[in-house]
Amino acid sequence: MEINDFLLNLVPVNLLELLSAIAGTFYLKRVNASKAEKLFVWFLWLTVVVETIGPYAGIAYFTNYEYFSFVKDTPFQNNFWLYNIYMLFSNLFYVYFFRSFLKDALSKKILLGLSFILAIAVSIDFYHIGLFAPSSRVLSIFGSLLILLSILLFYFNLLKSSKVLNLSNSLPVYISVALLVYTLCISPLDFLLNYFKESTGNQLFVSFRVYTLFVLNILLYLTYTIAFIICSKKKK
Repeated sequence: MEINDFLLNLVPVNLLELLSAIAGTFYLKRVNASKAEKLFVWFLWLTVVVETIGPYAGIAYFTNYEYFSFVKDTPFQNNFWLYNIYMLFSNLFYVYFFRSFLKDALSKKILLGLSFILAIAVSIDFYHIGLFAPSSRVLSIFGSLLILLSILLFYFNLLKSSKVLNLSNSLPVYISVALLVYTLCISPLDFLLNYFKESTGNQLFVSFRVYTLFVLNILLYLTYTIAFIICSKKKK
């Protein structure tokens, strides 16, 4: 992969992330959004900031450190530190988001307790492997499982409420479907990535993961954008 290929994979996703954050901002101006929905839009803006900063490592590498030369041979040469922090926060936020729509007190307590356990377990893992190491296996596995559990509990809550009759107006439903597909597809790839060694096969797998992640990110943020537009029109 060269700098042109890197940017070709990067720019469309970043533009869609920005578009979804802008669409979310207009959504908040048009409807009486819940606290969780407001925080979700802020989370999208945080994602835009992270994805604007994060590519520095790739740009430095593919330009032979003509740009961002000050990170060469430092712990910040890779952007693992940034995405390790972001992914932990992202997983915990998504759990909070779906938890906020639950009515069952027991389910809410379970998700809250598991969130604390995840945060502690990942912090311990970071302490052992280092924040600058590649993605935490604990985070990739248990974080994904916790997100899936929170979505399933959210669906069970919908089935027991009258909102199940009006799902086309529900922003959390659109978000849950997009995130469910994304998590189910990317989690196995993240898990398998930890078992591949430096070899030709590994490079093929990494390339496959990169392009899969590109497609999934496009679908994820495109769905978010469309969801904001649809729900703002139906609720205005």
